Amino acid sequence: MYPALAVAEALRAADPEVPLVYLGKDAPRDREAVLERGLPFQGYSVEGMRRKWTWTNARGLWRMAAAAWQCRRWMKPYPPGVVFGVGGYVSAPAMLAGRWGGWKLALHEQNARPGAVNRIMARWCHRIYVTYPATREFWKNFPCQVTGFPLRRELIEERDRAISGPPRAVPGVLVTGGSQGARRLVEVSLEAFRRLSARGVAYQAVVQTGERNYDWAQTLPRPSTVELVPYIQDMAAAYRNADVVVSRAGAGTLSEIALWGLPAILVPYPFASGQHQSVNARVFLEAGAARVAEESDLTPERLAASLAELLEQADTRREMSRKAAALACRSAAEVIANDLLALLKG
Repeated sequence: MYPALAVAEALRAADPEVPLVYLGKDAPRDREAVLERGLPFQGYSVEGMRRKWTWTNARGLWRMAAAAWQCRRWMKPYPPGVVFGVGGYVSAPAMLAGRWGGWKLALHEQNARPGAVNRIMARWCHRIYVTYPATREFWKNFPCQVTGFPLRRELIEERDRAISGPPRAVPGVLVTGGSQGARRLVEVSLEAFRRLSARGVAYQAVVQTGERNYDWAQTLPRPSTVELVPYIQDMAAAYRNADVVVSRAGAGTLSEIALWGLPAILVPYPFASGQHQSVNARVFLEAGAARVAEESDLTPERLAASLAELLEQADTRREMSRKAAALACRSAAEVIANDLLALLKG
């Protein structure tokens, strides 16, 4: 959702007369975020497909077909324009309806390794935008452009407003498994923090548990230097107060880590389709911007050792911070928006 909103914002800035409509999964949080930004919202029911055939796949195909029919009805009042997809299976109904109605298609692949739905949709696209240069290898014969990950202007402005002061006396750690949390990451990190405290390592930590894990996490022992929160509304403030991040390796999270130039310990989600989070994490590892631990190898001892290294060695943090910032791409939304306008008017 947020990459789409970033591009919509850039489209409005470039040409306020172009009508925009958001078509996507009918989730309350998505609807609220889209309507807050003054965009018309049309929601449909859709679900992902499993790689192994199950009866839920039959239901998923039925819902996708029904959603595509809905999208076609919503699109009929407009002359053929451009459908811009960012969400894999979530975008598929709108893109199928666009192809059916003679619209031009474009997509953005956020991850280093494309998902199955985007690989299928790409064959009909007039434009393909990717976050990482390595992704072009999957689409050598397609109109593929490296743009980076589109970030909302408010995030970039918040980063620019952040005043770089002297180093904090006590470094901060942010642990986040995304808005839904990550139970294993929470459990291991709390035990790792206990070990750091026992060793006398100085730190302050915030752990985003996810709303469904918050009550459970409250029952686990933790040092007084660790604050548990179910959900972080103001991520800019969380990043501003962090010197190290422990997180999953989704493309959106990585783009924000790069924007803030934060050293990271990445724990890729092991069940991500095509292991794309592991591929994403490798980009940061090879750039020297992150340490990577697969979840199967994650232990409190290993995490505590990695955190101790970064917390106690300011020079290492500074060097990783510089390399993380070099991976940021602030202009992705504007580049995509301008190209979409050229496609629309061409």
